Amino acid sequence: MNLRLRLTLLLTSIFVITLGVGAGYVMKNARAAVTDELLSSLDLASSLIGLMVAQEASETSAPDPVRLARQLTGLGHPRHLHIELSSSPEALVLALPAAGGNRARAPDWFIRTIEPDRLDLLRSVRVPNSGLHVIVRADPAAEISEVWSETRLMLGVLVAFGVVAVALVSLVVGRALRPLYAVAAALERVERGEYASRVAGSGSSEVDAIAERFNHMASVLERSHREMTALATRSLAIQEEERRNLAHELHDEMGQSISAIKALAVSIGQRAPAADGTLATSAATIANVCTDVYDRVRHMMMRLRPIILDELGLVTALQNMIDDWNGHHEETFCRFDVTGRVPSLSPETSINLFRIVQEALTNIARHARATEAAIVLAVEPLAGGRAKLRLRISDNGVGFDVDRIARGLGLVGIAERARAIGGTLSLASRAGAGTQFELDLILEPESPA
Repeated sequence: MNLRLRLTLLLTSIFVITLGVGAGYVMKNARAAVTDELLSSLDLASSLIGLMVAQEASETSAPDPVRLARQLTGLGHPRHLHIELSSSPEALVLALPAAGGNRARAPDWFIRTIEPDRLDLLRSVRVPNSGLHVIVRADPAAEISEVWSETRLMLGVLVAFGVVAVALVSLVVGRALRPLYAVAAALERVERGEYASRVAGSGSSEVDAIAERFNHMASVLERSHREMTALATRSLAIQEEERRNLAHELHDEMGQSISAIKALAVSIGQRAPAADGTLATSAATIANVCTDVYDRVRHMMMRLRPIILDELGLVTALQNMIDDWNGHHEETFCRFDVTGRVPSLSPETSINLFRIVQEALTNIARHARATEAAIVLAVEPLAGGRAKLRLRISDNGVGFDVDRIARGLGLVGIAERARAIGGTLSLASRAGAGTQFELDLILEPESPA
């Protein structure tokens, strides 16, 4: 959960709690106001009716119910009150309803919350010498409707204020955190190897200090990366030069020595007396051993420095290596396809592409447990005489999780060689779904001879 969302949720929670407390306080005050208003009206009406009844009793010994009812009718429709004149609940003489209102009825939950106790809203005035009672009941409906109108407006204002406040704070927090998002995005780019990434200032001293430190770190990483790349490129060049020299030494020195030994063995076998079969057999064995050693030396020379790469080019060298690899790995077949015309490449580019394929095939043989592999070399023309070379190496093996499995020296070496020739390498793999390498390299126009 990002910081902006956390702050927004925290603020919303505080607002909801505040709204709940405020609503409870408003409801408490509304209940008290309704109760006070109704009791005030009830007590006032009861007092007036008591005076009226007392005056009527003083003027006559037997009050007339009809006259008393006419006097009560003269009160009109008292606000919030019901007035009844009866001798018993079944014998109702007069009923005066409370004055109505045009306000909207409050919802049931609001009524249940603030409605006073019904027992407190009843007054009974006995009429002397008549057995009659004037019953005054308070009706809270109209008062509750009035209070609901005011409370609804207040609660609506509180909710609207809270929503606007949360939206404004979320907007302000988002704008304030935008520079931090820029720093996070720049860190992700640096993690991908884009060390030229920089963060602009935002006007905030705290964020600008972070941006300054980040830019310094990125600058140091970029310089270190350039130095490491140059060192790796130089190291690979020295390594290939040593391999070339060793291959030449094997070819010139050991090859000639083995050829000389073989020639001597053949000569001895030819000159051996016919009766001496042991000497001829030994000479033939020496010649066979020389042939086998020479084949092994030639294979070593091919791995150290493929002569065919210098003489016939990258495509032929790759085809020859893949054919040889297929011959030694019967459980896996590797297919090689070429699309487009592959231009002449520099010796550095050719040997590094060759080594990348060589290392990839070694990894497939050691770890992939694949039945099929494919190597595709494609060249696509671009504007300005340039071309894009794409080398794709894939297999249907067990694969691995690129985020959890540590990369071995083989993968590191492939990445270093790709970087040394200015290529962009991508690796895709998933457990049970095989592995795929893609190397993209922009080739500059060939210089005229």
